[in-house]
Formats: sequence, C-alpha cells, structure tokens
Amino acid sequence: ISNLAIAPTETLDLATYKSFGERKPFPRKGQYTLLAPDSFPSDAFRPNAAGTALTIQIDPTIVGPTGEGKVLKYTRISAKTFQRGGTVVSQLGDYLKACGQTGTVSGNPQEQANAVEMTAGQAYEANLDWELYAKSENPDGSPYELKGMENFPSDGNGGFVPYILSKTQTDPLTGEPKRLWANLRITGFIPRS
Repeated sequence: ISNLAIAPTETLDLATYKSFGERKPFPRKGQYTLLAPDSFPSDAFRPNAAGTALTIQIDPTIVGPTGEGKVLKYTRISAKTFQRGGTVVSQLGDYLKACGQTGTVSGNPQEQANAVEMTAGQAYEANLDWELYAKSENPDGSPYELKGMENFPSDGNGGFVPYILSKTQTDPLTGEPKRLWANLRITGFIPRS
C-alpha cells in the first residue's frame, strides 16, 4: 500500500459513526424557533400561479426546542392579501411580524422582497405540523393528502409514526411497501411582541 502514494483520510470513529439510513427523531407538532436563511437567492422570489402576487421561498432551519438543524424545504409565503377580522393581511405580513418588523409594507413587489431580505439570519417563532402529499398514491392515480400529526399511524407508545406505507409503490431494494414520509409545514407564524 505504501507504494500507491495515497494521502491519508480523516480518522473514522466507529463509536459515534452514523450509519446510512439512520434518522434523527422526527420533530413533533408544536411551537418551534426557526432561523431564516442567511440570504435569499433571486429565484426565491416568484410570481404566484395567477401572476397576481409575489411568492417567496423562505426555507427556515429549526433551532429548537428539538429537531435542530432540520431545514423546512420548499416553504413558501405569499404576498397575496386577504381579510382577517376586517384587516388586510397576508402570509408575508404574518412572516414579517414574526420576525419583529414594524411599520408598513407597500404593495410594491420590490419593496416586499426588500422587506423579506431584511429578515436574513433572523430567528422567529412558528407553529409546525405534519403534512404528507403523494402526487399519484391513490389506486386511481389521484393525489393522497394527510394533514396533522394526530392523523398519522400510532407508534404504539402514545406518539405517531411520521410516514405511511404506500398502497401503490414498493421499495426496489426490499420489495416492501415504500414509506411515504411526512413533511413539516408552518401552520402559523407567532408575532414577536
């Protein structure tokens, strides 16, 4: 081997080694502290499907109380306004209030994007819950949706399993039904006082 002139690699500690397929416990439904990304790439800002409002991909990272380091991928908020208790609101406004911003945000998409960019690296609070969407899981090819941790299968210990077994797909390695995993979704932003 010494004749191969290969540089040494890092030492492996098999006592703390993470085997392939090991997962951290899936975070439960509840209130979490999230961290906005350090920056928002230009493709994080897009028009909604109707082309009438700005949509922003915010992809926060959990910082506590559990699930630290887990990124909530494909998390989007919309600047599309609606009425809540006689007041004009939006998901964008809920997000900005959770990040501690005050004042007004105009309807101008550039100013809305600027307001979101000011949240880079900020921590905020939000409620999270489980959600599963499988595009063509039903036998007729239609989508299957499951929302709410309490609607997932019991783990037999008072908790829930964050996946369901597919009725239409099998794991190519084991031949067993494929596991369809839940995603964590923001169900509500908590305004900073």
